[in-house]
Amino acid sequence: MDVAALSPAVQALRRGELRVWSFVVTIFGDMARAPGQELSGAQLSALTEAAGIKPQALRTALHRLRKDGWIDSRRIGRGAFHFLTEHGRAQAEQAAARIYDFDAVAPEEWHLVVMPDRARVLPGHVPVAPGCFLGHGSAPDMTDALVLSGPDLCVPDWVRAQVMPDDLLHDYAEFERALRLVLGEPSPMSDLEATVQRLLAVHGWRRLVLRCPALPDLLYPDAWAGPGCRQLMADLLDRLGPATAPG
Repeated sequence: MDVAALSPAVQALRRGELRVWSFVVTIFGDMARAPGQELSGAQLSALTEAAGIKPQALRTALHRLRKDGWIDSRRIGRGAFHFLTEHGRAQAEQAAARIYDFDAVAPEEWHLVVMPDRARVLPGHVPVAPGCFLGHGSAPDMTDALVLSGPDLCVPDWVRAQVMPDDLLHDYAEFERALRLVLGEPSPMSDLEATVQRLLAVHGWRRLVLRCPALPDLLYPDAWAGPGCRQLMADLLDRLGPATAPG
C-alpha cells in the first residue's frame, strides 16, 4: 500500500520512514511474546502492508531477525509461521516492562557516586559529569568510590539536560503531537486499522522509552513531553483495544 493512501492516523504514527526489522520486533513483542505464540507469514504481510511497508522490505527484515537470533520459523505446506526465540522472548519481556508501564516512576532515595577513574561507567546510573553518576534506590557498595545518599535531591537544569538531550526532547514532543492527532480522529472502522494504529503507537513509544533511563519526572526538563505521552498512550491503547491478528 502506498504511504499516501494510508489513513491520517497511520501516517501520523509512522513519523517518516520505518526501520522495518525494528517494527517487526514491535509486532512480535505486542502480539506474540508468550511461548507458543506465533504469527503466519500471511498475517505479518497483512499487518505490514497496512502500515505502508513493501513485501520485499518485510522479507529482508525477517531474514535479518532470523540471522540475529530473534525469531525462528517453521513451514506447513506452502505457508510459514514465525515465532520469537528464547533470546527474542527474553529481550521482548525486558522491554515490555518499560513499554506498557504508564505510571510515573515514584521518587525514592537517591545516591551520587563519584569514582576516581573518569573513564569508568556505572550501569543503571545516569552520568552527570566525568566519573559522577546519579542513581535512585539503595546506594551501591563500592569501596573505591565516594557515595553520597539521601532522600532529598536538588536537580539543576544542567543535570536535566544530561538526562534528556535536545534531540530526544524533540522526538518526545513530535510523538505527543502525533498521539493528539490520532486521538482527534474518528475511531478506526476495522480491526486491521485499529491493530496497525496500536502497533505503530507502541513502536513509537518503545523507541522513546528505551532510549532514556527509568527515572522520576523531576529529573527531566520541564519541557519534556513524557508525562503527556504516557497519558495519551494509555488513552489510545484503551480506545484501540488489544491487537488482532488478521484472518
